[in-house]
Amino acid sequence: MTQRRLSTKSLLDLLGLFDQSVSPILDRDGHRLFGIPGWAVSSATAIDQKTLQAWTTRVGYAGSIVVPCGDESTCVDLLDTDDPNSYAYRCPQTFRMKQMSADRAAVVDVDSSRLLNELADLLNIAQVKRNGIQAPRIDRTLWRLGEARIGAALTPVWMVRGLAAHVDEVFQSLLDTRLPEQGLILSAGHELPRVIRSPRRYRVAYLRDALVDYCPSPCIDVHYLERVLTTNEDGIKPSALPVDFANGVLRIRTRTDTWTIKGKRQARAVAYMYEQVQENRWELDASEILAAAYPERRTEESRKGLKMQDLFKGNDKWREFIANPGKGKYAFNLY
Repeated sequence: MTQRRLSTKSLLDLLGLFDQSVSPILDRDGHRLFGIPGWAVSSATAIDQKTLQAWTTRVGYAGSIVVPCGDESTCVDLLDTDDPNSYAYRCPQTFRMKQMSADRAAVVDVDSSRLLNELADLLNIAQVKRNGIQAPRIDRTLWRLGEARIGAALTPVWMVRGLAAHVDEVFQSLLDTRLPEQGLILSAGHELPRVIRSPRRYRVAYLRDALVDYCPSPCIDVHYLERVLTTNEDGIKPSALPVDFANGVLRIRTRTDTWTIKGKRQARAVAYMYEQVQENRWELDASEILAAAYPERRTEESRKGLKMQDLFKGNDKWREFIANPGKGKYAFNLY
């Protein structure tokens, strides 16, 4: 079967379902099921049914449901009906029987192995480094995805489910001195209070910040992860802009590499483009950029014949970072 490609929104929704399935749900026989009941799935995500089926497994049916009762809520049992595709429960307010579809009562569990490998793919983690995906350090809670290149070094990357509910257990586990001193913890849940500090040189990054929101296909902002690793606190936010230029280094959120610009004219040109981006001007005329690069040539006549290719001569990397969306127009290549 052909695997369905995930959009960024779908991946974030799946990660949300994955993170929420931390508490067991009892079926009618009292067996514990781990996953999300159908009624919660429909309210928590807009993923289409085919994608949902491709990334989840139905593990059983809930034995009860929480329904409104006056100003509060109460738990009522789900009952079989003559129709195998529906269940029923007695309304605590009217005492009448109400029906609901079996799909809404079904408990589905996200395919954790597939989801974690998807994240490992986005981080370019080698297959031989992914043993921790099949052998969680804490069952259903903490996995080692492998080592990813974040900045100049390879860094151990961990994925946690339900961090807020299991923070003591997770952080205590990572205090083990047999583990590397530094690591990155990825979470799809809510941010921890600032007073809770991660152990040793481990840092927490939240995937809703790390995934590039403007990109239709999933892409992780490795530059943001590098900032998380090198700061003294958890929960820092990514740059408000998809591009950053500082100390002669250009970073774009969708790219794992950077462009270090050494020539004075080239640096002036890129710095000017970055200044204009901060003013929400994304596409610029070549003549405007060249004027910033050659300030001594104050008139258009003195710059006649100059081209962007001349400015970046001998440095082909500029074509990877700067796009040419129209005749005479240039912009940062955000994709």
